[in-house]
Amino acid sequence: MTAPGVLIAGAGPAGSVTALLLARAGIDVRVIERARFPRRKVCGEYLNSGAVEALARLGVLAAVEAVSAPLRGVRLVAPGAPAVTLPFSRPACACARDVLDTVLLEAAVAAGAVVERARVEDVIVEDARCTGVRVRTEDGALEDRRARIVVGADGIGSVVARKLGLSKPPRRGARYAVGGHYAGFGAFDEHVEMYVGAGAYFALNPLSEISANVMVVVPKQRLAEWSRDVDAGVGGAAAALGRGVRSFEGATRLGARVSIGPLSHEVRRVSVPGALLVGDAAGFLDPFTGQGIFLALTGAEHAAAAIAQGLRDPAREGAAFAEYGRWRASDLTWRRRLCKTVALLVDVPPLARRAARGLARFPDAGATLIDAVAGAIPPQRAFRPAVLGRLLS
Repeated sequence: MTAPGVLIAGAGPAGSVTALLLARAGIDVRVIERARFPRRKVCGEYLNSGAVEALARLGVLAAVEAVSAPLRGVRLVAPGAPAVTLPFSRPACACARDVLDTVLLEAAVAAGAVVERARVEDVIVEDARCTGVRVRTEDGALEDRRARIVVGADGIGSVVARKLGLSKPPRRGARYAVGGHYAGFGAFDEHVEMYVGAGAYFALNPLSEISANVMVVVPKQRLAEWSRDVDAGVGGAAAALGRGVRSFEGATRLGARVSIGPLSHEVRRVSVPGALLVGDAAGFLDPFTGQGIFLALTGAEHAAAAIAQGLRDPAREGAAFAEYGRWRASDLTWRRRLCKTVALLVDVPPLARRAARGLARFPDAGATLIDAVAGAIPPQRAFRPAVLGRLLS
């Protein structure tokens, strides 16, 4: 088998978009993916305005819009505070991941990328450089695949990151999500709904007029307490968080229940000679603020540019990867701060009440906050005194 210029582990949004951009640049790309598409995946089905704009830049927005549902805003219900509705200033949508992932992978294949169905089990390192991966093929054989550059786009728990020694130990206190696709919740008026309290939340993301992505996110200890009856535990937590507005009563699950977690993944750095991480494999944000797909798409754009530069001029590979790493570290640091700030504003009752009053008095501050979360503006702008000061006035 001829070695490609780039070998990508994982065909999720980050891997497929990296492959798409490199293939369009005339670079030989092979994507290794263990699942057969379309695959069922329930996380990351909210596409914020930043993600929508990235899809437009990639030329695939029309294909995604044809199979997605528009979203007009988010409704937050925090403990001890009135419900707050934050409208989106730019288009956003919800799209089932089996559909989104297929659209992106098919676009990569149409551009010239090759897909191999296999499971990555190890990396190959020679003379302090990553030169390929070891895969388990469909017939069970263990084989080597080599390339000039390897991309780890294999998500939380990335095999590439772990085998290269880039992963950090899991953080204590990470949360877990339990839920799936449901029907029977009634009307959503094109708004994501978030019910928050006590370090947990109940999230409903409408995928169509009759179905929604519904998740209850809790600390690990609470999930362990549900071991005897997970459905009862999830239902009880949702009813308590929904405060009489929403619950699972009358809802019907469409397909199997899913559990995702721990919702945490951090890395020491995002590259070594010959290899680079992208998407969740390069660092994961708590999904509360819904930035996952946006980060996957924009991260892939930056990663593809760094890889292309390294292939054009091998002497510049280290500098190009380092520049990508600095961008990723800075962006992720600000977005983590934003996640923590929003979590405090909605999860601590005194702050939630003040923030609700501030949003009612200063809608422009709320618009800035939601635009920062959605990727429409840099996250740093949410920390200006004119924004946080008004929210907490």
